[in-house]
Amino acid sequence: MRWDAEKYDTVKAPQVDAGRELIVMAEVRETNSILDIGCGTGKLTAELARLASKGFVTGIDPSKEMLDKARRTCESFKNTSFRLISAQSMSFTDEFDLVFSNSALHWIKEQHEVIGLAYQCLKDDGRIAFQLPARNFCSEFYEYSSNAIDLLGLRETFKDWETPWYFPIREEYKILLESVGFYNIKIYYRDYGLLFKNINDVLDWWSSAGLRPFLARLPEREREYFKYAFAMSFENNRTEKGIEFNFRRLFVFADK
Repeated sequence: MRWDAEKYDTVKAPQVDAGRELIVMAEVRETNSILDIGCGTGKLTAELARLASKGFVTGIDPSKEMLDKARRTCESFKNTSFRLISAQSMSFTDEFDLVFSNSALHWIKEQHEVIGLAYQCLKDDGRIAFQLPARNFCSEFYEYSSNAIDLLGLRETFKDWETPWYFPIREEYKILLESVGFYNIKIYYRDYGLLFKNINDVLDWWSSAGLRPFLARLPEREREYFKYAFAMSFENNRTEKGIEFNFRRLFVFADK
């Protein structure tokens, strides 16, 4: 399925808030050269470019729709450029002070390969700042997607379905980083309480990203049924404030 960049950019996006925290923790300097892996619609690329005003930011993404939007988002910044490539296709060498990635790397199964390429991208004394969902990041996601499959009688459709994601634990990711040469590794779990006003907001957020691999498996006429069967389970999470649930993310920092 193609990414809907406009929808992704307009739904409530807690991952962008987490990305802004990541930027603060990355301590971006005004002369930094930065690679933004999985830059998406460019919201955070623009913030990186503003901070690295005497440096430059290169955003990469495998989605043309996302990059077209990112170019429009960053058109006022002269220190940005974009390339339509996947992280697995990176061929930069000793070029960047910082390799940054927010809520993108979990879409890549070839994690060891990409971490090695990120290491190669960096100058000596360069650093990484990554954020991605941790393993068991949201219990409701797994439970309610399974509920939707059962409710709609789709077990046969999904019997050989494989998750497209890589969700690490802290210890596992540290070993991966060490194996390619990173040091001074700091990895943190951050737990977020997410609050949505209504079911439609919940549905818009999950449909913009997390549900896409499930929906891609279905004929178009069945996708709306699946989305609403999934989203309505979140009525179990309704409180006086709205619909609440937790989300665990992994923040990763290391030096070359």
